[in-house]
Amino acid sequence: MSDAFDRICRTKEQAHEAARQGYAHAQAILSNGAPVRVLVEQQEDDRSVQQNRFYWGPVLSEISEQAVIEGQRWVSEAWHELFRRQFLGYEVVKVRVAGKKRPTIIRRLRSTTKLKVRAMGNYLDQVQAFAATDLGVRFSVPKWQEYQG
Repeated sequence: MSDAFDRICRTKEQAHEAARQGYAHAQAILSNGAPVRVLVEQQEDDRSVQQNRFYWGPVLSEISEQAVIEGQRWVSEAWHELFRRQFLGYEVVKVRVAGKKRPTIIRRLRSTTKLKVRAMGNYLDQVQAFAATDLGVRFSVPKWQEYQG
């Protein structure tokens, strides 16, 4: 049995039932001699559509219109790549490659598409703070919550 047991609960009763089912699932895995990982965490939504629109709209467009590095302006996509490197960094992942016994380990940039609401909010704050402080950008819309367009 290798299927993960994953439940989202909104009530104490649902959490209790999920814990009961999770315990039965863990027993079945343990009976096969495999270790079990138990993880309980708060459910958080993926980044919102408004956050994404705000980032690719006012934030990156105002940066690309105002910011200059070494006498040159850059398009939004170039700024996005810079900010990913600067604020999200890299992740190390194992990938299976045909013809190889062992997984290949690769390093790739993290993506904003994988961020949750809170992490995307922090990312937006970092990008705007850096742009305002280090690049001299003046935003006409200072907070993403104000952008609903």
